[in-house]
Amino acid sequence: MGGMVSLSRLLKKKTENGGLRGYKRSVEGPREVGDLSANAAWRGIDDEGDITMEEAPSYKPEEDLHGLFTPLTNEEESEVNSLLCDSGHSKDILVLHEPSNIEITREKLGCLRPRGWLNDEVINLYLELLKERAEREPRRFLKCHFFNTFFFKKLACGKTGYDYQSVRRWTSLNKLGYGLWECDKIFVPIHRDLHWCLAVINMKEKTYQFLDSLGGMDLDVLGILATYIIDELKDKINIEIDFSSWRRAPDPFPLQHNGYTSFPLPIG
Repeated sequence: MGGMVSLSRLLKKKTENGGLRGYKRSVEGPREVGDLSANAAWRGIDDEGDITMEEAPSYKPEEDLHGLFTPLTNEEESEVNSLLCDSGHSKDILVLHEPSNIEITREKLGCLRPRGWLNDEVINLYLELLKERAEREPRRFLKCHFFNTFFFKKLACGKTGYDYQSVRRWTSLNKLGYGLWECDKIFVPIHRDLHWCLAVINMKEKTYQFLDSLGGMDLDVLGILATYIIDELKDKINIEIDFSSWRRAPDPFPLQHNGYTSFPLPIG
């Protein structure tokens, strides 16, 4: 089938040659994918399902994204530079995002300096701002759900490497006010070794994306998230979905060429 290969068969492979392994050791080389086929969570994905595995094309923007963000004024630029370079007390709280209770201190903001390493708080705050932007302008932006950086860590735990019950309450209707099945896209930040990636579940087009600025692919992540969506819809609205036709959608995005730039953030 050329570039097409069964999702369920891929989930049973022990290794995957794409991407990077052990970022602590090197920024080049194959990434090992653990064998999670013994996990009972792989139910519902049959051998006839296909997933597109062709490489994403080179980065060629097809739309003007400048209107998505308001450029900083000179005064704002100066304030940002001052905060990034200031040597004040590292525990000083610079920003408190009240809805999420996320605090950004000088120490945490320092990860945005050149060659810095992103931390959970900065990523989660950015995702919260994307969520608020979409809520302010629902006609302009897709309806999306943004999981925080702790979601996948919690989901991919336990003896089998998958624990739906540990995150079952994260998406209750009373808490969110909507169901994941109502969303156009679901964003899941993934931390692999010392490197950040982003998984995107497109509920409308029935596709997955695994965005890794190092060009990698982690099939374990796709399998875990596929199983999560199956369990989530069964638990919340008693609907069983068939993933045999879901495919990985390639997406052009810039790749990093160093050992410190990371995390392909969603902006559209």
